[in-house]
Amino acid sequence: MSRGRLRIALILVTLCLAGCAEQKNTDGARQAEEQEGPLTPVAVPAASDRPEAETDEAAEPAAVRITQVRADQLRFDPERGETATVHFRIDVPAEVTLVIYDGRDRRVREVEGGRLEAGEHSLAWDGQDGRGRQVPAEAYVYTLEAIADSGAPVIHDLTDLTGGEALEVADVEWDPEAGLVRYRTDKPARVNIRLGLQNGGPYLRTLIDWVPRAAGKQAESWDGQDASGVLSLSRHPRLSVGVMAYGLPDNTLLVGAAPDRVSFADLPEEASRPRQTPKGPKRMYHHADQPLETRGDVSASLTLDGITRRDAQGRWIVSGSVPVRLNVADEDRELVLTRRFEPVFFVDGIYAFENEVGFLPMTWHWDTSSVNEGEHFVTVNVRGYDGNFGTATLKVWVDRPGAGSAPAGQEQTRE
Repeated sequence: MSRGRLRIALILVTLCLAGCAEQKNTDGARQAEEQEGPLTPVAVPAASDRPEAETDEAAEPAAVRITQVRADQLRFDPERGETATVHFRIDVPAEVTLVIYDGRDRRVREVEGGRLEAGEHSLAWDGQDGRGRQVPAEAYVYTLEAIADSGAPVIHDLTDLTGGEALEVADVEWDPEAGLVRYRTDKPARVNIRLGLQNGGPYLRTLIDWVPRAAGKQAESWDGQDASGVLSLSRHPRLSVGVMAYGLPDNTLLVGAAPDRVSFADLPEEASRPRQTPKGPKRMYHHADQPLETRGDVSASLTLDGITRRDAQGRWIVSGSVPVRLNVADEDRELVLTRRFEPVFFVDGIYAFENEVGFLPMTWHWDTSSVNEGEHFVTVNVRGYDGNFGTATLKVWVDRPGAGSAPAGQEQTRE
């Protein structure tokens, strides 16, 4: 074989070997991709970008950890000299502050713990605000704020992570002899009690309005009257007692005796608690979602336009078409109109009329020819779309013209 032919043969062998190697590499890469997925490029720092050595000093400092947090008691009474003590543990030395907020998330008090070493500690609150004033009997929440020597501030706050769930209220009963509404909740809660009539009848009174209560058996006093004081419901055969409750956060402290209404201290609005979770979408009739200061029921009123006669028992004497005028208290007006409502009217506890769109004031013209002559009760329910309700009742005497006017033997008066 000539040297030229030998050289050509060697070139062909070399090309063949190179092609086989390339095909082998391609098949191997494809097989690896099928087994492990697509290959991802990895950025490797240049030699000049790599640290010469990785040491503890160069590592990011760890934030302080706050654990084993608990209060020694749920309720305490400052008037008896009692305090609330919050126990906790930190894993590194840190500056720790106990912060108290009210139901509006406004800051009530800061209790400075100063620099504390790693380990178990406690801070106490005496029930006073930052100005040294005793706070109202109410529910409050506490948080712990800690800052280590090096590291970001840490806040231990369960307010947005616990509570707010609707609770099942058990053992609800009305004891007319004792004048008590009894019930039981399985955990601390805010409670609302509304009284009314069954079978589609009206709501007639709010007994307590989202006030805080401890877990266990409860008893609320009631005089048996409706909100307007004209109906005695104590032994009414259709009496309905509705108790609603939602859970309080796990970091709640109850101050003083169980209150009969929601109260707030005079605190600046700008000093508010930072939320730990984003606020969710608004839910209709979900009371825990509403601001506490505007969560309660409203004060409604009924008047009879142009009606001036009353009998000795205080009953308005009416006949024909009667203009019944609805309004609410001045302090509730903006809330009711902003959140929208519908008014529903009842006569003697039976549905009579409603308007899908409420406005204030509004007048319903009641045709008294639909009822017998005698005593009757006209009730209105204000039903707010966000759960704010109101009620009022008037006691009247329906007169038939030419049939003796007022009830026999009873004095007529004019106003």
